Amino acid sequence: MLKITSLFTIYCNGQGVNHIFYSLCSQWQGPDIQARMVVPNCQPLLRNTNLVEGIPQFLKWWYYRRPDNPRYMAEKRFLRDLKDFDAAYLWPATTLETFKKVKQSGKPIFLERFNCYPGKSKQILDDAYRHLGLSPQHQITAEGIQREETEAEAADFIFCPSPEVKTSFQEAGVPEEKLLLTSYGWSRKRFPAIPPQKPASETLTFIFVGSVCVRKGVHILLRAWKRAQIKGRLMLCGSMEPAIAEACSDLLSQENVVHLEYNPDLSSTYAQADVFVFPSLEEGSPLVVYEVMAHGLAVIVSPMGAGGIARDGIDGLVISPYEEDAWVEALRNVADLNLCRRFGNAARLRAEEFTWEKVADRRGKLMIARL
Repeated sequence: MLKITSLFTIYCNGQGVNHIFYSLCSQWQGPDIQARMVVPNCQPLLRNTNLVEGIPQFLKWWYYRRPDNPRYMAEKRFLRDLKDFDAAYLWPATTLETFKKVKQSGKPIFLERFNCYPGKSKQILDDAYRHLGLSPQHQITAEGIQREETEAEAADFIFCPSPEVKTSFQEAGVPEEKLLLTSYGWSRKRFPAIPPQKPASETLTFIFVGSVCVRKGVHILLRAWKRAQIKGRLMLCGSMEPAIAEACSDLLSQENVVHLEYNPDLSSTYAQADVFVFPSLEEGSPLVVYEVMAHGLAVIVSPMGAGGIARDGIDGLVISPYEEDAWVEALRNVADLNLCRRFGNAARLRAEEFTWEKVADRRGKLMIARL
């Protein structure tokens, strides 16, 4: 049996990136692989026998007075019995000091990466903002890139949740044998009653869900949408970056473009749509793509936005975000109801292979094979 100890140094509430952490590691409790999760604290509903909290409940109020305390306590608890496990599974926001201590212990290190190599991400985003006539508005620094190099060198294996992420690390010089191509998934517990496909209508709804920002290519989508002249509407669901509001004010004012703030009831949001559009410039493996495909939506996505799950010409169309003419044509083509339904039905079937249970099983077998 392979015994893994995994470290996530942020409060675990089952949302966002720690949803990924919990959805994977909580599955590994079988005869072949068992995982112990270490966090500072977690929501009470997430507590179970294989999750350890670094901060005692009665001292929680005190330790959270300083921002570094939760991480310090989680790492201290993680290192305390590292010797009892076969390998360490480290997640983003782990300190370099803990990396060094794990490396000194001789335990193999599996490293999780949500996004592309930061040097690649910076290059993409700098270029995107420059083309909009704006100064870069991201937080990727030279120090962060150097830190990534140090962590990648220390790791024995790096999980890459999409082909694009893996390629970015290869281009940065990380040896291919370290890079493990995997995926993310979606949760039936979060979507226990997926509604049936939206009734047929002459007016299709195209939906974008996520941060309405430059990184996700919304400016490209808005330009293509205006040119496509589709009989339908475009819904942008999520908080809007000021750069988009500034650079795309005229495009956002189109009568058939609607902006809605983020709605936590994602299933009802997805149920309003026929097509999911996502021309993202830089991603890892966006959870939203798995979720909309599970809801039977056809997809038009960039290679980054496809996340390794969406297949070109089968579940929808995968198109470079830099080819605006191709996006215009894709929007028009998928506006055909028959093609839209065919893509949507294929997407729903495809998503069945990416429930967290199946994803965790494949990833666990990959870890066992490498050790």
